[in-house]
Formats: sequence, C-alpha cells, structure tokens
Amino acid sequence: MSVAEDQPKPAGVSISDRYINSNCSTTEISFGILSQTMNPRPGVVIIGLWLGFAMFAKGEDCIAGQVLNLKINVDGSLTWSVSPTEPCVIDAFQLDILGDEQDEYHFTVNGTQADLSFLKTCEEWQFFVTAISNGVPGLENRLVDYVPLPANADLTLLYFIVAQITRYDVLLYWELSNHTHGECTLQYRVAITDTQSNQVQDVYFTGHLAHLSFLSPCATYHLAIRAVNTAAGGVEGPVLYRYTQIPHYPLEPPKLKHIEIGATSIRTTWELESYETNSCPVIYLYLDGGSYFNSTIRIADTFGRPPMQVNVTNLLPNSMYYFKTSVQNTGGLSTAASMAVQTLQLQSRTE
Repeated sequence: MSVAEDQPKPAGVSISDRYINSNCSTTEISFGILSQTMNPRPGVVIIGLWLGFAMFAKGEDCIAGQVLNLKINVDGSLTWSVSPTEPCVIDAFQLDILGDEQDEYHFTVNGTQADLSFLKTCEEWQFFVTAISNGVPGLENRLVDYVPLPANADLTLLYFIVAQITRYDVLLYWELSNHTHGECTLQYRVAITDTQSNQVQDVYFTGHLAHLSFLSPCATYHLAIRAVNTAAGGVEGPVLYRYTQIPHYPLEPPKLKHIEIGATSIRTTWELESYETNSCPVIYLYLDGGSYFNSTIRIADTFGRPPMQVNVTNLLPNSMYYFKTSVQNTGGLSTAASMAVQTLQLQSRTE
C-alpha cells in the first residue's frame, strides 16, 4: 500500500522514507505510526494507530560477498560458510578446481560443502568458491592447499637408521612402508631420551633425514620415531626404536672467567664445558707455565661442573708470564687456552 504525497500528514507520522542497501539496490518504504491524543479533554484520551508497509526493489542486482572459512578436511570434503551479515539471498555456489597436473573440475552445489574425496591426495590444488545470488556470481574466495592424507593412511615405517658422522653430529634415516597416499601432511616425531638423566626431548621433522648436533659425548640415548598425520588430529603410527652411544671426546678448551693479578701471584677462575654438552668425566685441569710454574688440579666431576679456581704464587714482580690451560677427561686432553700476564710492580708493603 502506498500513500499519496499530497495526502495530509497527521502530526507524528512519517509518510515516506528512502534508503539504498549495501548492494546498490534502491528500495522505497512507506510507513507511518500514529500515537496522538485527539481533542484532549480531562480524562479522555483517544489513541489512533496506523501502519502501512510497501516495499519494492529496483536498480542493480545483488552481488554476494566472499565465502568465509574455506578449508579442505581430512575426509576430503571442502567446506566454507556464509557471512551472517550477507545481505544477498544465496541460491548456489560455483566451484572451480585446478590441479598442479593441469587437471580441473567445475560444478555447482547448493550447500556449504562439497565431497572432493575423488581428488588425488597430496597434490596441490587451487579451490575457487563463488556464491551465486539470483543467477549473479558474487566475489570469489581462493584456497591453495593439498588434499590431506586420510585418517586411515598407513603410517608404518620400513626402517630407522642412526649414524654418527662427527663428534656432535648424528644422522637419522627412515622410510615409510607405504607411499600410496604420499606424505604431504606427515611429520616425524623423534623422542630422544638420555638414559642417565632420563630427560626426554621431542623433535619433529619432515622428509626422511634428520641431523642431530646437540647430543653429548659419553651419553647413551634411546631414540623412538613415529609418523604423525597432522591433518587427522595428530594420529601416530607404530614406533621404531634404536639405542646409540656417543663416543668419548675431549672437552672444549677452558674459558677464563676471572683473574686477579698481583706482584707475586695470579688468581684465576676457569669455566669448563658443561655436562649437558659433554658428559665424559673430567679428571684434571692443567696450568703449564713452562719452567716457571706448573699446576695440576685433580677434579671430582659433578653434573653442575662449577668453575675451577687456580692460584699461582711465588712469581717475580713486574714480569711477563706466558702459560697454557687445558683440561683432561676420559676422551683425552683438550686444546689449550693460551694467555700472557704481566705481574704488578712490587709495592713497599708486603703483598
């Protein structure tokens, strides 16, 4: 029902309003509400109510916005959603699918998902989804992803090899038993357990090779590897186990932490390589000053390996001394740390 423009307007009534919606369609609405006292008298109130509504659309078509939450799932389904504020009425969705092997598919669906389990797993695909309103395509959304491995994919490992190549470097090799589905959504979890401290470290890798450079000489490790399908909520396959013992190896050279120089003495503090990086038992610390002095300190090794204090006395004032410091463990003698020290001038008072 429309209201003529020249019809008298009761007070408090809006006869006509116009608005333009978010998709450029022009809509005219005529409505009015009257709530007014007519001929007011004491104790007498007359209330009138009038309501009219008329709507008609004219102008351009409604262009739908992009779909939301576009993703490919482990069951091979492609899903998406429509914005709750989408003003257009969606009739269908256009799907355009392009593969990295030049294969492609085009079709429409009525709901917000499509079964794409027929696509090749672990091939990279481009998915284009476009909402259609009254036959008019909207704005497309694009997803580039792999069709993930199914939840029941075989995650059995064929072998697991551990090989040491240098002091700290260990290489791990493994292979899947079944490559039917590929391994685009696989990770490999390696649990590394120090058998002495029982500390466990989990490390994740992709591919079939891992380089470990943080294992400690003289330590024995229990290694456990399994395949993990990240697309299926972290489903894990059977475990393969190996033990490996890192050979004995000398420590790094001692590091000077602190020094106090007097006229006839030198007080030094040395830091040793930590137990975590080299657990081979430490036996001796050596200060070699040639024909001037030599010190050998026997060490009772502990897990914490606190700094070692070494004092050298009976030196000559105002003299230059050159000496080397090294440490010995069950793996052998370390490279020496070299330094030169000038003693102070002798003062009038006794040092």
